[in-house]
Amino acid sequence: MYAIPEADALRKLAVIPVFLITNDQGAPIPIPQGDKNLLLPMFLDQAKALKELDAFNKANPTAKARVTPIPMNLANDKVNEINKKLTDKKLVAPVISSEIDMSKAVELLRKQGVSEKDINEGLSVPVFFSKPFITVNTPKGTKAVFFLSYNDAAAAAAKITGTKVELLAADLTVALGRMIETKNDEFVFYPTPAFFKLMQEQGQSGAKKP
Repeated sequence: MYAIPEADALRKLAVIPVFLITNDQGAPIPIPQGDKNLLLPMFLDQAKALKELDAFNKANPTAKARVTPIPMNLANDKVNEINKKLTDKKLVAPVISSEIDMSKAVELLRKQGVSEKDINEGLSVPVFFSKPFITVNTPKGTKAVFFLSYNDAAAAAAKITGTKVELLAADLTVALGRMIETKNDEFVFYPTPAFFKLMQEQGQSGAKKP
């Protein structure tokens, strides 16, 4: 028996914004890839998304494209909606992590004894956690944390005293699977730095309104 439905686990991704190339109304702009596929990269790093936007605008000067942050769970919903409407093509929407997080995840997985083949085939979106788990207090009780930023995980581990904490890595699908299969609702994702930045920007823009 599952602890929480898959939909509830996916909703936990709301604290992880991804940056998409969209039109000025905020609708995603997929990029044709060959005859059969459309590509919609979902960037965890805003700077990477802006670099991609620059290249896109040079190739499509009249497109009026921009980078729009969207919570990962809602971005996944948008991708599913688009795919339902497509008949002869498929929309592929990879989540693009930062080079630092990807390289740190590979380093940790090698230490964990994972083979190069399994790393290459299984690591798409790295997440970080600890043994024992780092926990946070939430309105729904104490929860164990998965991080999408290595720096956030390392900073949290450094604050723990009296217990040796080992940092580990896995793919996002493993974290979601663990959330769904555990008997109680025990896990959360730690908001990414981009989430805090966006909340701060929204707060400032809200404070400026009369």
